[in-house]
Amino acid sequence: MPNKSPLFSIITVVYNDVGGLALTKSSIACQTFTDFEWIVIDGGSNDGAVGFLEQCDQSGLSWVSEKDRGIYDAMNKGMLKSSGEYLVFLNAGDTFPSSGTLAQVSDALAVVPKPDVLFGGAEYKFPDGKTLFRPPKMVVRSIWHGLPANHQATYYSRGILDGVQYDIKYRICGDYYLIAKLYKKGFTPAYLDKPLVRFEVGGASYVNRRLLFWEPFLIQRDVLMQPVLWRAASLIKRGISTLGMIVLQNLHRTKSKNQNGG
Repeated sequence: MPNKSPLFSIITVVYNDVGGLALTKSSIACQTFTDFEWIVIDGGSNDGAVGFLEQCDQSGLSWVSEKDRGIYDAMNKGMLKSSGEYLVFLNAGDTFPSSGTLAQVSDALAVVPKPDVLFGGAEYKFPDGKTLFRPPKMVVRSIWHGLPANHQATYYSRGILDGVQYDIKYRICGDYYLIAKLYKKGFTPAYLDKPLVRFEVGGASYVNRRLLFWEPFLIQRDVLMQPVLWRAASLIKRGISTLGMIVLQNLHRTKSKNQNGG
């Protein structure tokens, strides 16, 4: 009899971040709910990540290390290797907030009919150790401006992903592209107003600010078919939100330096 597919496929993309990979592994290993597989797609790291994976004893782990065309190409590889009923992308350095996170998600999915996509909350961690909780937003209202939830707190059913992948031409907003495509395809959403991921503030989205504005503008035009005035209004809204997050990040960084005597 063939093995039963797991409920979850946890897909982790990593490149030269063995420390972040170890952190993510520890978070996965302590989960009380264990019906999952862990798929790691390494972009050909040379910092010890491959050695870490070779020695890793995590049950359900499968991995590959090879050059890719960027983070979303790696995520597509993870999707193709996965066999779980629901997929979640927890990249190197991202962690589950508690040992019961997957159990909470499993309980939320135990409904009839099952949702196609589950959106959860995210816990932002600032340099001084403080955290900020961002709850999920209703997709019908938020999709026109951005993501309803962080992609690490979003669980996709295998069925809804059929025929849909990340577009690798996007460097930092491929997750928004994916949700926009699924929204146009039509899906049944569910929401879990609890933190499903914890991650450090200040990743690529905040560094590549030009792309943070330009890529959603293209997605709104090409996928969501928004008129130019609506896209312009969304751009302004995104600018205000981004500025607020940058200000918060800088305040917490300054506070951290003061606490450490820097």
